[in-house]
Amino acid sequence: MGPTEQRNLEMAREHFAAESAHDTERTLKTLADDVMYYVVAAGEKVYGKEAVSKYYDVWWTAFPDVHIESVRMVALGEYVIAENVVTATHLGPWLGLEPTGRKTVQHLCAVCRFNDQGLMSEETVYYDQLERLRQLGHELRLDGRTLKLPVAKPVA
Repeated sequence: MGPTEQRNLEMAREHFAAESAHDTERTLKTLADDVMYYVVAAGEKVYGKEAVSKYYDVWWTAFPDVHIESVRMVALGEYVIAENVVTATHLGPWLGLEPTGRKTVQHLCAVCRFNDQGLMSEETVYYDQLERLRQLGHELRLDGRTLKLPVAKPVA
């Protein structure tokens, strides 16, 4: 592994640790000014540190005890791909859903791109939105019918 990949892996680790600490200032220090953050499951893209900061405010209000564990990371050139497990308790409004107090476990993949200064310029996050919704026990409707989804047992 070359020095660029090593630097990018270290910055990715710092980024996820700062997110887990709910430290906005520390998290923003890992990002380029023109960062693009894309959550595929929500179809939401945000651009720039200010917009990303607001995104974190919403996320950390809904799930104030978010913890990110990186299961594995791979670096190749300007990219780092991270397989993460995110645990959190739903204690604030999220996607129009009232807090449930339930704990969730979210499996996700983050594809991060770093610029020449070693700052994250893009993060694309892939996860199954239904995985979290099932754990929160919320009802989903399709064509006016309630979908029967198994409710996951709360995480201890």
